[in-house]
Amino acid sequence: MVNFYTPTKKKLTAQKLTVTITNLDAFGQGVANHKGKTIFVKSALPDEIVDIQLTDDKKNYAKAKVIKYHNYSQQRVTPKCKYYTKCGGCELQHISSNLQQQAKYEALIKLLQKEAGAELDYKDNSPNIIADQPYHYRRRARLSINLVKGELLIGFRQAESNQIINIEHCPVLVEQLDKLLMPLQSCLRQIKQKKSLGHIELIAVDSGIILVLRHTMPLTEQDSILLKKFAEAHNISLYFHGHDLLHISGTTEHYYLINHLKLTFSPLDFIQVNSQINQKMIDKALEWLDITSDDKILDLFCGMGNFSLPMAINSQSVTGIEGVDALVEKAKINTKLNKDKIVAKTQFFTCNLEDKQQFSIWNQSKFDKVLLDPARAGAYNATAEIVKISPTKIVYISCNPATLARDCKLFIEEGYNIVKVAILDMFPQTKHIESMLLLTKSG
Repeated sequence: MVNFYTPTKKKLTAQKLTVTITNLDAFGQGVANHKGKTIFVKSALPDEIVDIQLTDDKKNYAKAKVIKYHNYSQQRVTPKCKYYTKCGGCELQHISSNLQQQAKYEALIKLLQKEAGAELDYKDNSPNIIADQPYHYRRRARLSINLVKGELLIGFRQAESNQIINIEHCPVLVEQLDKLLMPLQSCLRQIKQKKSLGHIELIAVDSGIILVLRHTMPLTEQDSILLKKFAEAHNISLYFHGHDLLHISGTTEHYYLINHLKLTFSPLDFIQVNSQINQKMIDKALEWLDITSDDKILDLFCGMGNFSLPMAINSQSVTGIEGVDALVEKAKINTKLNKDKIVAKTQFFTCNLEDKQQFSIWNQSKFDKVLLDPARAGAYNATAEIVKISPTKIVYISCNPATLARDCKLFIEEGYNIVKVAILDMFPQTKHIESMLLLTKSG
């Protein structure tokens, strides 16, 4: 029998240090320097002097937790959520909105400078922050369900754990959903077959509230009647989701409004969770693209037309490309639904935007301007084709700074410049960074 050598794991020496926090990283951690090593300190803010305990000590950096605060930053605020120290849904409620936004903006700029080679100077310019209300903004949420010693827990996962924190109120949810939490819990605790419950999706849009209950086993008739009565009493569109999505009660027409347009969607379709920022993001994209009646526009990762339709109000043509066929069909339906407001020629195609062999659907045409809003994986393959089209303007909306910087490096190498950068405060109180850039062709 062969014996493999396993090195003994290095035990972290418990040591207390006193450091001054100099700045904040994009994830809300305080940053300090001790003997040339960068230390990331959880829950510490700039200008605070703290005693810390190292929790992870690497060659080039370390992580630490605070043992004692000697003073408090003026940017420290009282969290509004009573579950804040336990719930993993938010990480930054102890930080003022201004500092949250500034830290995210600076982190994005530095990443674009380092990884994409962008020539940007954020210190001489006011940061472009597209923000709205810091609380009660989230119109869509997924609640976990867990049964512990016969007690039904409904809420979000604990930070760095799989444990469920029971949530009766959530200041991040829009008020319609926040007010629904307690009566919903009361209803679900009357369910006889609790082990069949999976998780809950809540959505609040202009057409009303949607509740999708995922279940792992068929619900009993008694439980189904109980849930239906609850939905009817609260004017909710109720769906059960086992193997298939089954409508139980309420309306089946779901929509939200943007720019006087009505966009319909299905309960499982992706929609932006922050309606106010979604509207401001669309307005900013239209402003940056400076659309005219002669423009032919390409919208990549178009979904069901969130950007396509507003751009089609004033342009000559809009071509939307999306990888999910159901969303393409929804974009076509939404176009017909708003035909009295749309002047552009519109067309939508299904195309896997990671598969170069499918690109002939769109890369053989001439487009003046391009908008892309990819998922976290970014759009590297599509970026290489966009530069061949040579549009005068590109608006890139991103939920992942790393892939944004990677893709922008190629744009810059092909003669484009980043002329505008904005942070979209889509997810206040969290470490998530949403951003948008405007790129134009050099010369």
